[in-house]
Amino acid sequence: MLSTQERIASEQVADRVYSFAPEAGDASYAMKVYDTVVHMETDDTTAGTLTLPNVSEAKGRFYTIALITDGGVDVTVQDNDESMFWSDLTFGDANDLCLLYSDGVSFHVIYSTGI
Repeated sequence: MLSTQERIASEQVADRVYSFAPEAGDASYAMKVYDTVVHMETDDTTAGTLTLPNVSEAKGRFYTIALITDGGVDVTVQDNDESMFWSDLTFGDANDLCLLYSDGVSFHVIYSTGI
């Protein structure tokens, strides 16, 4: 469940572009419900993990996730283990992209390329 502050932020900010670049010591990021566009970049040393927001809190939202620059390691996109029928996505090459939709029960891949 969202805190009051996060709920206010998600209602005031319809979309937010977030740039995620896994580095030593910071190889994971848990998306906020309002992080609707995430651009990822990797180097050649640290694989990353991107965790989707809670599926019920994300109900009705679309999420675009793209690997912009590939330094040679992968980024795994996972859920919080509460989305039905979810399988982790692996982004391994530059320009890998997916569009996800949450119906409140599951994240659905609407479009993908390269993954």
